[in-house]
Order: sequence, then C-alpha cells, then structure tokens
Amino acid sequence: MDKSALFRDEKNKLFLDIMNSIKDGIWVLDKSGTVIWVNDAAKRGLFEADEVDLINQSVLDMEKRGVFSPSIARLVVENKQFINTVQVTKNNQKLLVSGDYITDEKGEIEFIVTHARTISEALNMNMELEKAEELLQRYKNQIRQMIHQKNKEQVVEPFVGKSKAFHSALEWLEKVADVDTTVLITGETGVGKSVFAQKIHQLSNRRDKPFVHLNCGAIPESLIESELFGYKKGAFTGANNNGKIGLIAAAENGVLFLDEISELPLHLQSKLLLFLQDKTYIPIGDSQVHQADVRIIAGTNANLLEMTKTGQFRADLYYRLNILPLTIPPLRKRREDIVPLLDFFLKKYNNKYQKEHILSGTLIKILYNYDWPGNIRELENLLERLVITASNKVINEQDLPSNFRQEETERAHLLDTLPESQTLTEYLNNIEKEIIEKTYNQLQSTRKTAAKLGVTQAYIARRFKKYNLKVTEKKNLTSRE
Repeated sequence: MDKSALFRDEKNKLFLDIMNSIKDGIWVLDKSGTVIWVNDAAKRGLFEADEVDLINQSVLDMEKRGVFSPSIARLVVENKQFINTVQVTKNNQKLLVSGDYITDEKGEIEFIVTHARTISEALNMNMELEKAEELLQRYKNQIRQMIHQKNKEQVVEPFVGKSKAFHSALEWLEKVADVDTTVLITGETGVGKSVFAQKIHQLSNRRDKPFVHLNCGAIPESLIESELFGYKKGAFTGANNNGKIGLIAAAENGVLFLDEISELPLHLQSKLLLFLQDKTYIPIGDSQVHQADVRIIAGTNANLLEMTKTGQFRADLYYRLNILPLTIPPLRKRREDIVPLLDFFLKKYNNKYQKEHILSGTLIKILYNYDWPGNIRELENLLERLVITASNKVINEQDLPSNFRQEETERAHLLDTLPESQTLTEYLNNIEKEIIEKTYNQLQSTRKTAAKLGVTQAYIARRFKKYNLKVTEKKNLTSRE
C-alpha cells in the first residue's frame, strides 16, 4: 500500500490546503521514520528544502547527518507515547517539537505526526508546550479521521468538542468499534449516549446493517417484552393476527441500543442475559428457540452497580454488559466543549430557519459558566429557541429565558465586594452554605445535591454538619438513595 497516496487524493484537498496554511511545520511519517508528507511550512521554513528533498527520506538518517537532533519520530517509536522536546537544527536553530502516533486496527504504530515551531523566547517555553500539544492533538485527530474515511470508504460526521475527555472518547470509540463485544455507556441525561452509540455503529463493520434504538423507560412494562422479543400469532388477546417480530430480530446483523437499561424489568433481565450469552431468545407464545446476530449497546444515567446491591438490577447482567464501559462526563466537567457546541448548534439552526444570528460575548460568557443540568440536549434546545425567538441579529442576555437570567444575577451577587465585617474565609463559607442550602431545598436529596454541585455525597454530609443544616429527606444523610 502506497501510504503517501492518501495525501494525493483529491477528496482530501481541502484538508491538505488547511494544513498547508499553518505556519508551523507538520510532518507525517510511517512507523520506520520515512517521510510521507510535509506541509509547506516544513519544506520552506525549517530546512529550505523542496518536497522532493523530503518525501521518502528517513528522519533517522537526517538525525545521523546532523540535520537536527534529536529525532522526535525516533523518540515516539521508542517510548510509544506523546513526546515534546526542544530540537536543535544544523544551523543552531532551536525548535519546540511535538510528536505522537496513530495506530492501525491491531493497535500497532502506523503513522507518526510531528509538529515544529520556532522558539523565540525561552521564558515562553511552558506556554508553548501546552499550545503545541493541543495543536498536535487536533492535527492527529484530523489525519486519523481522513485515514479512517479512506479505509472504511464511508464519511462519518465528526463529533463536536475540543476537551481531553472528548478526544479520549473518540479514541476509545475507534478501538472498540469493530469488535462485537457489548458496550455500556453511562452518563447524565442529555450527555449524548445515543449519539455515541450511533457513532460506534457507523465506525463498525456493521455500519450497513440496522441500528435499532429502544428506550426501555418509554414503553410500558406490559409491552416491552413483546417489543424486544416479538410474539407468535395468537400469543395473547389483542395481538396482531400475523404475529410480530421483535426489535432483536429487526436488528439482525446490526446493533440494538438499549437506552435507559436500568428501567428493564427484572423478569426480562434474565432473558436479555440469556441472549447476550448465546444469542438465542424465544418470542412470546412460541416454543421454538430463535437465534440472532446482534451487537448490544446499553445506556443508562443510573448507577447500575448500586442497583445490584439493592436487588433492583441483576449483578450477572451488569457484569455482562460492563465489558467495554464508557462514561461520558457532563458538560460542567468539560467546559472546553461548550463554546464549540454553541457554535455548532447556532450554525445548524441558523441554516434550518434561514437566520443570520450571532451570539454576544456576554451571552457566551453566561452560557459558558452555566452548569447545564440537561447537558447537550438542554444546550441544543436553548440554541434552537434563541434562534427562533431573538428579535435582533445579535442574541444577547436579554433573549435568555428567565431562569438563566436569574441564575446569572445570583452568581453576580455572590461575587460582590467582600464585606468589611467578614474575613475571606467567612465570606467563602457563607457563599458555600448558601449554594448548598439553596440546591438542597430545590432537589430535596443529598445525592442529587452532590451530583448537581459536582462533589461527593460525603462532602455534602460534612458541610451539612459544619453549617448545622437540617436534612428533611426521609432517608438519612449518608444513604445512597
């Protein structure tokens, strides 16, 4: 396989044009250190060479000839991890160089991507290292996506986000997509569990087969078994005269996403476990065992492990589902993704409703600081509402629903000047007490209060004792509820 052909493909021209517009040097090499592609900055600024001079050359040979030292590609291969360091060229130019690798389907190094930038001041070193790492991660993900599209011959819509958690999830998806093992996706309501499940399906070898979504909490308990497993003709009064295939059969050779799996009744959990173990099931009213080749992905916002301790969820099913777990953190714990998501949904709904709205700086600041209890779903719904209802081109804080404006007013009030009669510690304690007390009064649950504020339940218990707050919930303070 001519790996350099990937960078001559006309389908990738826009991406390569973007890479060539970058003023820093970008190198792409194979695992042996042979140059596959470099951008214009690498050819023009660092070594004053043309493309013929660099393509197919070995950076290890360049290192031996003293063109530069050390070779970042060699360090990446030797250590099998992200590397950043200072590199010195033959003309004594100092560069800040970062390198990372992209793996093949077997997890072996396939490509090495390096990024080089001139160091103008030693005092800026630490800040530049952080910037270089972020830039390299961006380039690496873009190249990975381009490679994946080429290999799969299918365009997969990119995720929206820039946080470390986002990139980790993307790498995790690519690792588990092509295996058929069960996946358990956990996270708060609205974080995008169904989107992650669909992405696993799109990146897998089942992408051309059905993706079937069942929300276990949205169907009455009396009907969910027939929805899942189907039923035979005449199985019960009111049944369809021709019988009905279940969603397992409908997902044959594809993926079945069982959302809100914690809501699945106990008597059906044993049947699902049986299906997971040997891919067999029996429709209602049937005596014949059926087989289906279906990959199961489950999603929940509940703590299944705690539910197993109270007998609400089968422990054997939990461990069978939890082979490949993914926890999606809430937006308040990955705020770097908020602004990219605002931009994405603003463009989406501007296009949908033929508008040209923009967001004011003050509004963006308010939305960045907001905790988003409904996560991405809440953010998307708000952006659609603002695009529809805003009167002016620039959407500002006055266009927000009242609950957003009230929260921002309260936040500003808490940041007022420190009263002269209080020390800083006393002032901060009063703020913490007020926030905890208000949140608890709204939710009437120490567990939910802890989740809302992003701390542990034990922390809330200690603060209740410290501030002499009263617990009115039925269960005691340290219960798991």
